[in-house]
Amino acid sequence: MLSDVRVLEISAPGTMLAGQILGDLGADVVTLEPPGGASGRRLGPYVDGRPGLERGLTWHALNRNKRGMTLDRRSADGRAILADLIKHFDVLIEWVDEVSCLEGVERPETLVVCEISAFSRTGPKSRYAWTDAVLSAAGGAPALSGDADRAPLFFPVPQAMMEAGAEAAVAALAGLSARDRLDVAQTVHVQTRVAAMMSTLGRMVVARSGDRVGRRGAPRSIGAMPVIPGMYECADGWVTITVAFLAAFVAMTQRIAQWLVVEGELPPEIAGLDLQARAQAAMKGDSDGSDLRVLADALARACKRKTKAELIEISRTYRFMAAPAMTMADIAAFEHYRERGLFAPQTVGDKVVDAPARFAQFSDYEIGVRRPAPALSEHTAEILTVFAGLSEPEVQALFGQGVI
Repeated sequence: MLSDVRVLEISAPGTMLAGQILGDLGADVVTLEPPGGASGRRLGPYVDGRPGLERGLTWHALNRNKRGMTLDRRSADGRAILADLIKHFDVLIEWVDEVSCLEGVERPETLVVCEISAFSRTGPKSRYAWTDAVLSAAGGAPALSGDADRAPLFFPVPQAMMEAGAEAAVAALAGLSARDRLDVAQTVHVQTRVAAMMSTLGRMVVARSGDRVGRRGAPRSIGAMPVIPGMYECADGWVTITVAFLAAFVAMTQRIAQWLVVEGELPPEIAGLDLQARAQAAMKGDSDGSDLRVLADALARACKRKTKAELIEISRTYRFMAAPAMTMADIAAFEHYRERGLFAPQTVGDKVVDAPARFAQFSDYEIGVRRPAPALSEHTAEILTVFAGLSEPEVQALFGQGVI
């Protein structure tokens, strides 16, 4: 798909997903690290819990389909080599805190530059210290999650970094399209805070349309309508089950009630009620909503006796909406993902592990693992020989001086 595109990624935790997406789409992606290794190599978890530059599972998960090289960009020789290298690439992806790697380097006229930063490079927060948790909080997502009587819930993974990486891949493709159409080199900039905020799109729209911004709080209902949970504890975790009384969903809720009768948890007379009418009566105050509360309590009891897998099978049989709250172990064992080929074996350190194999599946293009994540400096000599025109003795001398 992008077989004629070359991408140079100045490796940082925030660039890794962007480079990988372009690599998955067929681009020749070179990830450039300092001689001591990129910081992404030091992100856990590690194989068997033992840290090492080649043992980081995050590195291997986000750097497939790339070649890797090392270069000390702070040295004079490193700067000169970078200036030669960059002429052979279509896209540069870099994380920019203060100074771009192109500072002092002549930029090729056809180079698309994709810059990623934490906050705006020029705004009042441009110098703020940050972590992924800070950027997620600045985006607003935690403010809407969790219970009102305790701290907000944060994502268990570096979600802001992932959002920015995905946005940067799209931005780079847009820059390439504009360059090819207008014959003008493009520079695109992705703010991680803004990328993280995109997951709270409704919050942004509400705030700017003059409506009240939602906050975490206790579940609320109208009139005497009882609060109906969305999550239910089961024998081996939690499931989410849609119980709703609007016209578009009430038929599914009636089928849940039918199942609960079979389970012996719900009296048949309640399952036979017009649940939509009963919900409307409760909201108007014409009913105390007790019959709907009985339904919710019956569902909670029935779920506790079933596993997640059993509940999903029941939802298929009775045709209602349910989904398991999956742990990483659940995801690894999920047959649907296995059938779709979303995992592939990869050697990490001295162990073979199942690693993500693609971010999407197309009908006319196959994303596969053409190469695993590169070992430190694995392709340095090859790249310097082909793109920078260096001889073998020159490459050896650079290594001896610590430039590569």
